[in-house]
Parts: sequence; C-alpha cells; structure tokens
Amino acid sequence: MKMNKKPVIGISLDLASDSDRYKYSSFPWYALRKNYIDSVIQAGGVPIMLPYQHDNIKDIVTLIDGLIIPGGYEDIDPKFYNQKITTNRITTNDVRANFEFALLKEALEKDIPFLGICNGMQVLNVLLGGDLIQHIPDYILSKINHEQPHPKHVPSHPIIIKPDTIISKLAGGHKEIMVNSTHHQAVHNLGNNLIISATAPDGVIEAIESISSKFAIGVEWHPEYLNDNNLDFNLFKGLIQACVNKN
Repeated sequence: MKMNKKPVIGISLDLASDSDRYKYSSFPWYALRKNYIDSVIQAGGVPIMLPYQHDNIKDIVTLIDGLIIPGGYEDIDPKFYNQKITTNRITTNDVRANFEFALLKEALEKDIPFLGICNGMQVLNVLLGGDLIQHIPDYILSKINHEQPHPKHVPSHPIIIKPDTIISKLAGGHKEIMVNSTHHQAVHNLGNNLIISATAPDGVIEAIESISSKFAIGVEWHPEYLNDNNLDFNLFKGLIQACVNKN
C-alpha cells in the first residue's frame, strides 16, 4: 500500500433471514449498522463490507489493510470451544461463525491489524483456544447489568484498564472509562497469547489483546457509537495507524 493511500478496512457482516422479526425481506440479507462504517471513515480509513465468501478468503485478506469483526444478534455455538449449550439464551449462526473464524485465522497469520467488537472479541478468544461464559447471570451475581436496556449506546458502567497495554495507551493513560454494555456472554478462559487489558468492576473481562500480533484487540462494548471518552475513537484511529505503520 502506498503511504498516501487510505487504509482499506474490511468489516464482516451479519446475516439475517427472519422476515417476521425484521420485516425487510423474505430472502436472506446482510446487515451492518452505519455506525461502524462512519467510525472507520472518520478515523481515516476506507471501509468495505465483506460478505461470506469462504473460497475467496485469501483473496479478501490481500485486499484489506485492516479487519473489523463487529457485534451481532447471535452467539457463537459452544461446540466451537468444546462445550454443550447450557442456557436457553443461546442463539447461534454457524454460517457467520465459520466464515469469521476462517477470515480471522487468515488475517492473524498475515498480521493484519484487527479490532474485534463484542462478538468479534469473542471470535478472537475462541479462535485462539479460549472459551466463553455462556450467560453472565448464570456465572456471576453482579450489580452491573451487562445487557443494559435501551438506549443501548449510552455508557452504563466503568471499565478498569490494565496498565502497560495497548488499550491503556489508546485511553491516554486513564485507569477507568465509562462504556456501554449490551452482551450476555463474556470471555472466560483466555486463548493463546492473549492478555486481559480491561475488566468491569465485577471482574467480567471487557478487553483483550494479543501479545503475538502488532495490533489485535477485542473489546466487549461498542466503541462505534463514539461516546465522548477518547478511547472509543482512538480504537479506530489505532487500527488505522497500525495499518499505516505495517505498510
């Protein structure tokens, strides 16, 4: 990539087909909230949407400079981390999961800068051998509602940031920052070469990063809403800068 070219950031998509719920189409369709796209553009990147093309994953990775795997409605099936479903709160989408696992595996092998958001953080952890808490209320009694009611974008609880991490640098050295929260699952045991870079006050893991990649970060909240905490926007800026530095 030429230095005067804006980094191309690939963003994977959600796949929906429930016309009763969405009332959009009786045929399957891709979906992505505009916030993700706007955040990449504002940070200086060029977003492109990545539909599920298993046979073209190597070609996709050669086209992009950075990768974002966003949140979504469904959960990762526990079979991907060698467990059985233990709660009726699990809703799965294996088509999406299989594509995102294969896509991220190829991206990490090529050391493509990566930002995983909510589901994307969980994909990173499971791909690298970790597992998930299937339903937080079944695992821990907490005063924090990690599935906050609407409006979903408003910050609802603090996170405690670990020092000497990429997240700490992006947060400008702040030890605590308020974030939104809209997830019922969380990282449990860490995958290989991952460290915890932020937690909620109740101990739920809120951010992880790879120590074997130049920039591979997962966060459990939704920074694409760009709340006024500096860190949210800096996550996207950090991704863009990592792409520039890599090239």
